[in-house]
Amino acid sequence: MLEKKWFLKDAIVDTGMCTLCGACAAVCPYDLIRFDENGPYLKDECYRNGEGACKDVCQRVMTDASRIALNTFNFKAKPPSLLGQYEKIVSARATNETLAEKGQDGGAVSSLIAYCMNKGLIDGAITTAGFAKPAANIIGKGEDITTSQGAKYSTVPLLSTLRNEKDNFNKVALVGTPCQTYGVRRMQYFNGLNVHPVEIGMDGEFANNPTIEYTIGLFCMENFNYHKLSDFLENQGIKLNDIKKYSIQLDEMIITTDNKNIEISLKDLQDCVWDGCKICRDAVSKVADISAGSSGSSKGWTTLIARNAKGLKLLNDANEAGYIEISNEVDIEMTKELAEFKMRKFRHELDKRLNSEKKVSCYWVRDYPGVRPEVNGTNFVKIKTDSGITTHEYLGKVAELAKKYGDGTLEMTTRKSIEIQGVPGRNIDDLMAEIYDKGLKTIGMGYATACPGMDYCPEGLVSTKEIANKLTMHFAQKLTPHKMKVGVAGCPNSCVRVRDHDIGIMGQLRPVIDEIKCTGCGRCTELCKFNAISIKGRKAVINRDLCGNCGWCVRGCPHEAALEDKRGYSLWIGGNGARRPTEGVLIKSFCDEEEIIETINDIARAFIKYRTNPGKERLGNIMDKIGQGTFIKEILKN
Repeated sequence: MLEKKWFLKDAIVDTGMCTLCGACAAVCPYDLIRFDENGPYLKDECYRNGEGACKDVCQRVMTDASRIALNTFNFKAKPPSLLGQYEKIVSARATNETLAEKGQDGGAVSSLIAYCMNKGLIDGAITTAGFAKPAANIIGKGEDITTSQGAKYSTVPLLSTLRNEKDNFNKVALVGTPCQTYGVRRMQYFNGLNVHPVEIGMDGEFANNPTIEYTIGLFCMENFNYHKLSDFLENQGIKLNDIKKYSIQLDEMIITTDNKNIEISLKDLQDCVWDGCKICRDAVSKVADISAGSSGSSKGWTTLIARNAKGLKLLNDANEAGYIEISNEVDIEMTKELAEFKMRKFRHELDKRLNSEKKVSCYWVRDYPGVRPEVNGTNFVKIKTDSGITTHEYLGKVAELAKKYGDGTLEMTTRKSIEIQGVPGRNIDDLMAEIYDKGLKTIGMGYATACPGMDYCPEGLVSTKEIANKLTMHFAQKLTPHKMKVGVAGCPNSCVRVRDHDIGIMGQLRPVIDEIKCTGCGRCTELCKFNAISIKGRKAVINRDLCGNCGWCVRGCPHEAALEDKRGYSLWIGGNGARRPTEGVLIKSFCDEEEIIETINDIARAFIKYRTNPGKERLGNIMDKIGQGTFIKEILKN
């Protein structure tokens, strides 16, 4: 019997990279994915030869965290750090005595779930239940939250239980490990980051998943293969049905039964660790709304990290409603030590696998902005310039890093960045650390490019580099949205082709004629590129319908009779030269910088409002679909 084709089996499962998060099964429209002690497998042949939505959402193919973070953190994503991005860190515990007693480290997470359910924010919570044999579980309203309390420390394909649950649960919260939180984010955002939406089956099948309203990520050093762990414990004379609680303290697992606490060295359990956990690098669930764990807090308290606005509001509201009590007494350094320890373990495992020539999916490289895989398995790293302007010292640093970490080659991109080429995945962390240390900056897609402008070009009418850099800082960490390219031209020569950009900005100068000074010599008619000036009665006359506002007449008049009336930027929208090209249209003339920024914000909001196929539609395509007039009216009404 021929083996079924499945990309994830060859690239992830058989290479020991899979974390058993279950996202692949959650999105499969055909319900083909099952799980056993070795991980996921296909029960039947896949209609797409094993390369469908399961490949898109697998966080061990690529976390894509730097782009996911733009959504998770309201487009204010920062470079990776040990603890990740957050708004607030506190210690917390449940005020309900039952939840506090039965829960892990004071029951704070259970209290957050109870608050969400009681306030109608969710109608279910996805958790892991059962100490003897952990399994995915969805708690509904009115059910006993205590049935799923406590750490389980066995890998469970938690997300797979989401499939076909939308009819039972509309909005749910997930409580899971770091890998499961990445799986959630890939499920939530992959249709906006990749080239197609959620997969639909040949006969209209779909996964029918509920909305994941809140993601609560747990601190995690590693998880265990249930079968290996249970065999080990039974060989130690520990009956699984007697276990009431697991906890890990430093280098020991503490197992609580009705009669006693049993301490087991984690070194003795290394053969039981799930292979995919050995090469995990996130101990604190960096892309969750709220992260939770014992590290950094006193016994009986939970460290809670509110990472974004949604998580912070939940934390504060649950506290104000009396579901949890909080304390600012948190040893953040201890939590950092936990995160650093896991990174050291990751690096040790990575070196071990690469040195033994074992295949490794460098899933983490796009945790950093500006890093993209290359076809040969290496990566390029995009270094930001000031819209094409830089210094020899800056370039020297880039060249030094290209030699040290890449293949020694650099590419100057069409968007005026510098790419370090040929960087192996194992070098990305060290390269990025040096980039930040040396004051260099990386950047991804969707920022402004500009011609030299008036600061460098004699034909420039306005400053271009300055406004391009302002727009970059304002929008590079913001969904403007995906594939929203901005071009800034200093004059109507439009060397950056503003009409071919989603947003085009062009300098313009409106001329007027001083009839007292004008002699009718005709020099302006010779200079005018638009044939907009004629001589009548020995005076120059400007046809406003033909004038391109280029300023050549002002610059070249020998009698200083052609004068500047006003100067500013024109704003064009809707152009692109991509797969479905469109041409930009003029919506405003003689704007200032503040007006441009406000208008781009309005454009982004309207784009997101009207788009229906993320990843397939550029701004011009949407304008054509709903009508240019409708779209322009939408953005100008403010």
